[in-house]
Amino acid sequence: MEAFIAYFEAGIVSGAIYSLIGIGMNLLLVVSNVVQFAYGEIVVISMYMCWLTLKATGSYALAFTIPLITSMALSLLVEPLLRGLRARKLRTETLVITIAVGLILTETMAVFLNSGLPIAFPAKIVGGGWDTGFGLIRVSAADIYVVTAAVGLMLALLYFLFKTRHGKGLRAIAHNIEAARLLGIPLRRETILSFLIAGFLSGVTAILFVFTIGVATPELGQLVTFKGLAVMMLGGMGSLKGAVFGGLLLGLIECMVRGYFIGDWVDAIAMGCIMIVIIAKPGGLFGEAHGEG
Repeated sequence: MEAFIAYFEAGIVSGAIYSLIGIGMNLLLVVSNVVQFAYGEIVVISMYMCWLTLKATGSYALAFTIPLITSMALSLLVEPLLRGLRARKLRTETLVITIAVGLILTETMAVFLNSGLPIAFPAKIVGGGWDTGFGLIRVSAADIYVVTAAVGLMLALLYFLFKTRHGKGLRAIAHNIEAARLLGIPLRRETILSFLIAGFLSGVTAILFVFTIGVATPELGQLVTFKGLAVMMLGGMGSLKGAVFGGLLLGLIECMVRGYFIGDWVDAIAMGCIMIVIIAKPGGLFGEAHGEG
């Protein structure tokens, strides 16, 4: 029972991060009709910028601010590349563009940042500086940070979408873009806002990865994007609620498999579970959200 609780706790922490990734990618899909294949690379290059800033200045406040600025700036830079393609509903072309952006960011990290070598953060950062518990059950400061940040951001996003003018505008665009245009909702401004929010979420994800895994390589971005896509398919493409539950479920499956089976089987079994869900419910657990953004 002790082992099960330890694996469950680890799964909640991993799942909380996966949920944030899925929410960011699903938000862009439902509002802007874009599957952001460069999402993971933006997260990882933000980790690199955090590491470089900490190494250059020694300031933790600055080091944890730079990833947010980096991720939001990169997300906003991607939006103009896709604007004309989204207007013409050329989804395949937008996929190619975002994949290309991801490859460019990966090569940038491999060639220009730390000579392509892995980066590692100081031990006093990883784990948040302290942990407590008994036996196999350990709770670190990083675990608290992850769950608190995930829950806080989800509640804040929920409030924003349902209680603010801009949030209602995003929901209107996702529901019916033509009706939103007739109502006078500024489509371009709200679309840019969705990229900004997704960028902020990717920056927070980068910081949480710093606390939890503490290392990064240029290739990590592809894995992050892959996890995000898995969450989207598991919970439902474009469903923010599906991203939350899909992320938690994926995290729990991975940690249970890692604890009770051979670690090399983690991705195989997790993806097998997702295949079963997709076969049984092609739209995911919560169905697809059909926005025409």
